[in-house]
Parts: sequence; structure tokens; C-alpha cells
Amino acid sequence: MKPIEKAERYTLSKLVVQNLKQYMIQHNMTPGEKLPAERELSQIMNVSRAILREALRSLESSGILEIRHGEGAFISANSLSPLLEQLSFAASMSGTDGGELLEIRYMLEAAAIDEVIRRDGAFPLEELERFRSAAAAAKPGDLQAQASEADAQFHLAVVRSLRNDSLTSLAELFIRQAAAKRQDHSDTARVANDHEHYMLALGAADAESAKRVLREHLGFKPAY
Repeated sequence: MKPIEKAERYTLSKLVVQNLKQYMIQHNMTPGEKLPAERELSQIMNVSRAILREALRSLESSGILEIRHGEGAFISANSLSPLLEQLSFAASMSGTDGGELLEIRYMLEAAAIDEVIRRDGAFPLEELERFRSAAAAAKPGDLQAQASEADAQFHLAVVRSLRNDSLTSLAELFIRQAAAKRQDHSDTARVANDHEHYMLALGAADAESAKRVLREHLGFKPAY
């Protein structure tokens, strides 16, 4: 981490943010670790503590840092949350019919299928069966909400098989957004049938069949 030159002060806050990120990378800092005290950081970079605090708040807003009153700034354990919130907002504001969201949602789950099979991994078929049954047994009084949630959990269980928490968080965002815009879960018999065929393909480690069933289940028709 280097001192900030006076000629650069018109972008001080941004430069301090960049320097702090570089410091964290160079020191191989991990979630939960504490940054040096404000006084030390401001002296190292030759900036006022007001500018430093502005930079620290920016990093907190980005989910990179967690600022604890009276304790200091710590590396955040979950820096993806703000990104996911922004993506969720952008998806909600989208003026499209949801086709782009559906494509991203399909690609994330399809990639998980390919990678789990490539690793000779196993899909949680018992867990999938529980969610399949829950979607099929949704009560008429609240059919859409119950069936939609069970369906979302079903597909998230597939993605979780990859054991990648960041991918699961990203997939959950698009699974729920795409479901809200495009999917109709009122035909519980069709959804249950789709899930059953999907599970058979996954159990047989047949990636192409699984992805074909997934496309049909989502009503996704790729342009290629």
C-alpha cells in the first residue's frame, strides 16, 4: 500500500478503496480478519481519516468489509450479498418478458449438472424426491406459492450438489426471479412428471437428457 500523491486527491476516496483492496489481496486476508486501525491506515496512505472512513464505508456497502462500532473494519464473510441485491433489483426492473433471465437461470443449472457428472458426483435423489412430492401435494388454497417454493428448492438441491456456495446463491436469485416472471406451477401433475423424468436422468448421470427435460420443464427454447 502506497501513499496517495497530492496531485491525485480529486479521486482520493476511489484511490483509497483501490489501495485497501490491494492491501487485502497482498496480505492474503480472509473473512473475519481485521484491518489495521484507522490512524495507521491514514498515515500509510497519507490521507485524512475522513477520506479513509469514506472509503471504508464504500467497501462496506460493496459487502467487502464489515465495520463494527468500537472495534474496527473486518473482512466480510459474505461479499456477494450486495451484488446479488443489485442483480435482483435489475432483474425486477427489467422490461423484458423474462426470456433473458430464464436463459441465465437455465445455464447455471445446466452447468452444475455437467460439472457434477464430470466429477463423478452424485445428486441428492432422496432430497429431490421430498421436494418433488411437496410440489405435487401443494394445497389448492395457496397452490401457486407452495408449488413454486417446492419447485425452487428442488432445483436448488441440484445446484447445491456442486458444493459451491457462491454459485448456489447466484442460482437461487435467478431461479426465483425466473419463476416469478415466467413459470406457471398450477399444473402440479405436469410439474411432478417433469421432476420425475429429471431425477431419472440425473440418477443415470445422463447430462444431455437431464438438460433436455430441464429445458422443457422451464419452457426455455434456446435461440441456437
